[in-house]
Amino acid sequence: MPAHRSDAAVAFSLSESIEQIQRVFSALERDLIGFGPLLIQSIYALLTRENLLIFSPPGTAKTLYAHCVFRRIRGARVFDTQMSKGTLAEELFGSIDTRRLKRGRIVHNTRRTLVDADLAFIDEFFDANDMVLRALLGVFNERVFKKGSQCEPSRLHTGIAAANYLRATEVTEAVLDRFLFRAYLAPDYDPCTLVAVDQAFARHYGRRDPTLPEEQIPLEHLARLADIVRGMVPQRTITAPPHVLLLKNVLLNRYRELVDETPDHAKKRHLYISPRTYAKTRIVLNASALLRGRTEVTAADLAELKYVVTTVGARGEQMECFEKALSDTLLRIRGEDLERIDHLASAYDLAEQVMARVRCGEPVKPSSVVQRILRFFGLVSEGDITFDHVRRFVEGIQPADERVKAMKLGVLRRIQELGRRVDHRGTELLR
Repeated sequence: MPAHRSDAAVAFSLSESIEQIQRVFSALERDLIGFGPLLIQSIYALLTRENLLIFSPPGTAKTLYAHCVFRRIRGARVFDTQMSKGTLAEELFGSIDTRRLKRGRIVHNTRRTLVDADLAFIDEFFDANDMVLRALLGVFNERVFKKGSQCEPSRLHTGIAAANYLRATEVTEAVLDRFLFRAYLAPDYDPCTLVAVDQAFARHYGRRDPTLPEEQIPLEHLARLADIVRGMVPQRTITAPPHVLLLKNVLLNRYRELVDETPDHAKKRHLYISPRTYAKTRIVLNASALLRGRTEVTAADLAELKYVVTTVGARGEQMECFEKALSDTLLRIRGEDLERIDHLASAYDLAEQVMARVRCGEPVKPSSVVQRILRFFGLVSEGDITFDHVRRFVEGIQPADERVKAMKLGVLRRIQELGRRVDHRGTELLR
């Protein structure tokens, strides 16, 4: 695709856009030697509108990497800056409007700043002071710039931050959680790798190529793919069966257990994966399915979560723990238990629908589980289903795996709680 063609001249095609992303990023491996896993991680960051943190010793091509990736995206405004201890918030969010300051309001002029950038590269990230890093939280996660009375939406699609080191404070831990993807670039002194690096260096001698790449991905197309991945396009929904989502959570729990059991980690505090990360892994599963031409997430996509919960390129124990956690999860929960998980999830949803019917008259939606309950109990219509019917249906499900049994107990507790609220509607605050 010629670089000079406008985005408007290129019609969006789902399959062609996916092929183009894979083609463009594959071509980058020629100059970015050994960066294959990081390129895959970057594809996921761009398809999910999430952020990527790269840390490593100096001289490992972090800046070159971000430059190469962002140059492959056409029509994007890139914000590029380097942090230092003296970096001020104004350098990221714009200078203060002096006219409004005279009227007693502190408002930043956010034009051509991080706030209205499509892509951002922030170098020497942890050289900034904690106050500046804290100011980044809203833009990097909620995509909103908030300061005092000023509140503006941010158009940031994806941010890449680079650092030569990590530092741990309460603020930096909160900032780190806004990076769904993390990577470590270890220097590679393998003779074959060094020869390949020499050959790549000889093509540009460290200079940034001023000419645009022959093929670029239109930002508009990338944004449309991200909208699909994030469930914002009703006509192109990506579904995930309940059993896959349970397997996801079991996998992450098992991974945390295994990492905590490693000798090096035993001396440190427990591995923390935030509930926010647990939830956001769903969009990574959606991206994996989309890249493979599917509209439904399957258990095969779970392997891609290694790009989220492990630090790509870090020491091998993280990847070993992940692979074992994945194997343990898929081996222990299988067969009929997968179907039982789906039935338990449907029963949970049905109990919530029964509560909505009692609360505000919403009808119960037809489903396979609803039909089974109607037939089993000889009921005439969905409106006849009660909490007792749902409870008895759940009690008839007999899982083999302990974690599925735990799910069953959780569903029964929820049904009991909702039934109690109905029985005591005059005294319950939540009805």
